[in-house]
Amino acid sequence: MTTFAEGSTFVEVGSYLGRSLCSLAEVVNKSNREYTVVGVDSCRGSGREGTAAKDSHAAAVADGGGTLAGQLHRNVLACGFADRVHLLVSPSPAAAALFADGSLAWVHLDARHEYDSVLADIDGWLPKVAPAGWLSGDDYDEQWWPGVVAAVRDRLPDAQECSTRQWRWVKPQASSR
Repeated sequence: MTTFAEGSTFVEVGSYLGRSLCSLAEVVNKSNREYTVVGVDSCRGSGREGTAAKDSHAAAVADGGGTLAGQLHRNVLACGFADRVHLLVSPSPAAAALFADGSLAWVHLDARHEYDSVLADIDGWLPKVAPAGWLSGDDYDEQWWPGVVAAVRDRLPDAQECSTRQWRWVKPQASSR
């Protein structure tokens, strides 16, 4: 976390049930620095997507009577980081509009995995990333999530694959984007 200035804000788009949000909050807590962690999710699931056309969120949405918001919130409470994690129940483009351009140190995209949705997420959140900040995402896998890979390549051709099935783009210091 020393890469980011104290007071930075991190946003995860597509929080599902909060496991990665809680992991990020744990890292933030151990850094002994002040950061803001925001989770954004529509809490309605993604529907069928990817080459398997699987609806991975259907059970959680059904259990919550049409939303997974309650389970997401309970999980953040249970992990002990409710004071560190702010939840924003909103579609991604509407949530992006709430943040000032250049105000975010890191935005991680893991919402809908279809081409048009990933493009919309990149287009909505890219201006919000500060110079030298990160825009990254999950499920960068041509076999299972070709829409993710194609959208990232089309919008951010200089993004780098990192970690396991992840991508990252670092906003240039003097960017016209």
